[in-house]
Amino acid sequence: MLEKLQSRKNKLDKKLKYIHSWRKVSCLIFVATFATVLICSVVAAAIAAPPVAAAVAAATSIPIGSMGKWIDSLWRNYENALKGQKEVISSMQAGTYVAIKDLDNIRVLIDRLEIEIESLLHNVDFAIEEEAVKVAIVEIKKKLGVFMKNVEDLGVQADMCSRDIRRARTVVLQRIIKHPNN
Repeated sequence: MLEKLQSRKNKLDKKLKYIHSWRKVSCLIFVATFATVLICSVVAAAIAAPPVAAAVAAATSIPIGSMGKWIDSLWRNYENALKGQKEVISSMQAGTYVAIKDLDNIRVLIDRLEIEIESLLHNVDFAIEEEAVKVAIVEIKKKLGVFMKNVEDLGVQADMCSRDIRRARTVVLQRIIKHPNN
């Protein structure tokens, strides 16, 4: 799952880089267009009648500037949406990592419990074979204390894992709500 999230994050990074470049290009195009219209109007003013040239320059420069701002706002909105998705994926990665580590800790505790159970079963077999019940019972009581401690540790770790998973899920949901896809 972490690999899938990292792959998705890499794709979003590429898209963000692509969008950032296109946003700059579109801005340059509109600045160049605006400058061209302005230069052409000055030339037209010098050659033709000044009132006509001034009216043409005013009529063409306003829509070009507004259109440039509108397209820039579209790029910005798309870029912000992708940044929001990237934040959500980062939160999901962090939550997944914590959950995996907690589950690894639980696995270690379960392995310890399996070792303790095998030890207890060995003592029971010894008691049955050798009829040294009294000695075996003392050993079983010692092992039972360790076994119960491991069971308690496992319960604590399972509670902590559950709490961490709930916390990570809450963070991811808050990020999703904070940055809805438009």
